[in-house]
Amino acid sequence: MANSKISSPHPASSLLLHIDTACLYRDSIGTEGVDRSEIESLAPELHRIHQTLTKKSAGGLDAEFACLSLHNTMPESLPPIEAAAEQLRRFEDIAVIGIGGSSLGAKAVHQALEMDMPGPALPRLNFLENINPRQLDKLLRNWSAEKTAIIAISKSGGTIETVIQFLIVRAWLEKQLGADKARHHQWLITDPAQGWLRELAQREGTASLPVPPRVGGRFSVLTAVGLLPLAVAGVDIHRLLAGSAANAARCVSDNPLENPALEMAALFYLLDTKHNKRVSIMMPYADPLQLFGDWYRQLWAESLGKIRGGQQDGSPAGTLPVTALGTVDQHSQMQMYLESRRDKIFTFMAINDWGQNLPIPLSSADKKYFPYLEDKRMQDVLDAEFRATVQVISDTGHPNMTLRLPRLDAHVLGQLIDLYQRATVYAGLLYGINPLDQPAVEKGKQLAIKLLSGGH
Repeated sequence: MANSKISSPHPASSLLLHIDTACLYRDSIGTEGVDRSEIESLAPELHRIHQTLTKKSAGGLDAEFACLSLHNTMPESLPPIEAAAEQLRRFEDIAVIGIGGSSLGAKAVHQALEMDMPGPALPRLNFLENINPRQLDKLLRNWSAEKTAIIAISKSGGTIETVIQFLIVRAWLEKQLGADKARHHQWLITDPAQGWLRELAQREGTASLPVPPRVGGRFSVLTAVGLLPLAVAGVDIHRLLAGSAANAARCVSDNPLENPALEMAALFYLLDTKHNKRVSIMMPYADPLQLFGDWYRQLWAESLGKIRGGQQDGSPAGTLPVTALGTVDQHSQMQMYLESRRDKIFTFMAINDWGQNLPIPLSSADKKYFPYLEDKRMQDVLDAEFRATVQVISDTGHPNMTLRLPRLDAHVLGQLIDLYQRATVYAGLLYGINPLDQPAVEKGKQLAIKLLSGGH
């Protein structure tokens, strides 16, 4: 298959992602790629995992893989999210307090679409994730309490980094405004039935929205976790969910040649287990997609980085996700990519239509030094750099794939989110692991609590 852009009955087919997996195959890239017979021999297993995913994502929010049907289940929950967003828009600064899966998805979409937000009247989103006393102190000194609100996000209701920053900002609001008034500057997003934040919301009457119980943090961007802050910032959350639905519609077949998420999972699995490709590099040629790489990195690493079979002496699953940015990392990373160990898979991303394309002005003196820039525009240069990198990586024999975004909007971002969440779950099923848990992460959290409690 030279190109895996799948035809779709969706009326906006011209706005679907272009997914080119040709250079992951041996017949395009050489001996480092996957032979098509390997995909064919995997067909029974692909049929099995597709059936498993289909079964476990049916049943709405009660399904085990509820994260893969949010495009169907979340639209009915949009009215309270949009009502909360409307109230939050009266503020100037929003402290979005969360970490990891409770923050990265919204941050990534916000960065990608920030340039297209409707206008300066919208609030500023301030993402408070890592514990950074200097940053928080500076923000509190510069914010106006009257014009500041909190969105605190933790599914468990007890994420320590989130809790302490929420407590500090809440105390600051209460000192400035009084407890009763400060309460109307707070929104909580957490489990609908349990945890400290849920108990707080019930006890104090603080505004809150639920995280579906079966949807884990890193899969939660298409719930209130991501949709509320994005709606506040002016993102069309209906289009975001519609984009997710459009990609899901491309992934209904158990044939990898007709299901791009299944094909991606199969190829990355085979490149890891059969071809010793242990590092997966995502390299968008677009600054607005840099944080999407960070979101992918957590999704892939936390879902797949596990011992197969759950035994400590078992074989490890998953490839190490690494992020880079074109063209910047052509200068900082390309030397290693081309001449170091041949253990890498590359995913390149590019945007077809930026909406703006500034001409490059050249005087007659400038043309003497840069004749190749005559009559060129900025996107011409970016596209040439992108195509040159893809070609040199391919010529060197490294497996790689390319995602071309028709343009940068909420619908396309929704497609990307669904594609990677779906491919991640498929890959976990291929490895024989649970892609939804994170046992090693929980060990670190419990040890931190023990140390804070005076333990050793």
